[in-house]
Amino acid sequence: MRVEVINLDKHFKKVHAVDSLGFTIEPGRVTGFLGPNGSGKSTTMRLMLGLDSGSGTTLFDGKPLRDHDSVTRVVGAHLDAKFFHPKRTAYSHLRMLGAEAGVSKERVYEVLELVGLDSVAKKRPGGFSLGMGQRLGLAGAMLADPQVLMLDEPANGLDPQSIQWMRDFLKHYASLGRSVLVSSHLLSEMQLLADDLVVIAKGKLIAAEPMNEFLARATGGAVRVRTTDARKLAEALQAQGLTLVATGEDEMRVPNVTTDRVGHIAFASGVPILELSSETASLESVFLQLTEGQEQYKIGGAE
Repeated sequence: MRVEVINLDKHFKKVHAVDSLGFTIEPGRVTGFLGPNGSGKSTTMRLMLGLDSGSGTTLFDGKPLRDHDSVTRVVGAHLDAKFFHPKRTAYSHLRMLGAEAGVSKERVYEVLELVGLDSVAKKRPGGFSLGMGQRLGLAGAMLADPQVLMLDEPANGLDPQSIQWMRDFLKHYASLGRSVLVSSHLLSEMQLLADDLVVIAKGKLIAAEPMNEFLARATGGAVRVRTTDARKLAEALQAQGLTLVATGEDEMRVPNVTTDRVGHIAFASGVPILELSSETASLESVFLQLTEGQEQYKIGGAE
């Protein structure tokens, strides 16, 4: 199911929390939703679901959410790890959430087992850890087998094994033709998870594009090369107007060039190449470049 966000806008007194925001979530893909603290991610997700008042429209398969027969079969959302009644059992919490879509008790036990909470199904979540609360929230989001999943910081409080499980689950869920929107501050994990990215800062759109295109925005890319004759290769590269930095006796880093060009120069010079690789930009480095100065806090006395 395709999700279209069109001109979402929200003010909190003098703060413009979401500023004419628009982007698209495509089916069959995981879309990562990124932004510094205070950028408006949570408010945007609440506006998309109609939980906050504001202007703009969000279309689910071409229609507003309210025009669909069963909201919970269209979109499942997990926006708060503690969004449950502390004295209602995990099982009864999910039974309540599934009432609108007529979810069976068998399905409730199925999702509890899927997220590893079947052994505490009859316990009250008021005593659950943050990680257990996150898993209960995910169980509620997927309960009615929706076409769209929207998750706000679902990995908070999870151990590494649970984070890996969630990554595999969300990628599989999207592979079934579903749409997944997930926000996270774990950028290394997001780089492994997301197919597309939506990046905002101070309520405004910074980028909305596939992951590989976003990473291609990085500045300072380089090629690393290892050879048996570093001096000869260095002379050949410099003769072609390239700069380089020695990183070892037989290794160097050549900025602003492709592996193809370095390989051709080495071949023409008769220099054996032992290793030739392109430095891949990290999501963290590109994200920090594009959102520099957009944080809602101070470091060392500077904004």
